[in-house]
Amino acid sequence: MNRSAETRSFGFPGAGAVAPGGDRSLAGFVDALDTATAAGAFPPDTADRGRAAAREIHAALSGPRDATPIRPARPGACRHLGRALVNARRGPGPVARLADAFAPLADRLHWRLRPPEEGEDPAFRSGHANADVIGPAGLERHDDIVVGVSLLAPGVTFPDHRHPPEEIYVAMSAGDWFDEDAGWRAPGIGGLVYHRPGIVHAMRSGEEPLLAFWSLRRP
Repeated sequence: MNRSAETRSFGFPGAGAVAPGGDRSLAGFVDALDTATAAGAFPPDTADRGRAAAREIHAALSGPRDATPIRPARPGACRHLGRALVNARRGPGPVARLADAFAPLADRLHWRLRPPEEGEDPAFRSGHANADVIGPAGLERHDDIVVGVSLLAPGVTFPDHRHPPEEIYVAMSAGDWFDEDAGWRAPGIGGLVYHRPGIVHAMRSGEEPLLAFWSLRRP
């Protein structure tokens, strides 16, 4: 297991600060996400925009967040989460530490399915799950930022979609990401992905589950 002594971060120590009565596990996750994002690399063609978006998002997370009561839910695809975390813990040190920080939060989340669409692949319906970690349906609410997690069973494609906010991903597994500018590419475990506002994008898993954290500004 690779747990190298990587300590680089964006330098926003308040991002994971615990307010009085706050959630220490969640604060640890935010700090680990900050470190993993700083340690990862965007593709050269999106590096400047991706790094700027990441800095803005992690700076915003240093602001106040309010705890929100949620009812945990686990769709069937969550049975692949354990395997995905095992794989992530074999990755670079910041990825392994992020997996460790996320593990105690996973069962507390309200995992959900994307709203169904006509002609949708049944394998996708039964083979995906998403959750807000921080956001409208997350453990804490932030006025501007959503931090979420996506999980795909092996051999599943998350279909083309688009949304107004720009978005960044931390890849916690092998897998492929698509956007209409660059086509398909594989960032690798610990790699970063940037999607500009409104771009059509998708992702797909291979022989192992796909796990990724994503962050965006609320529209």
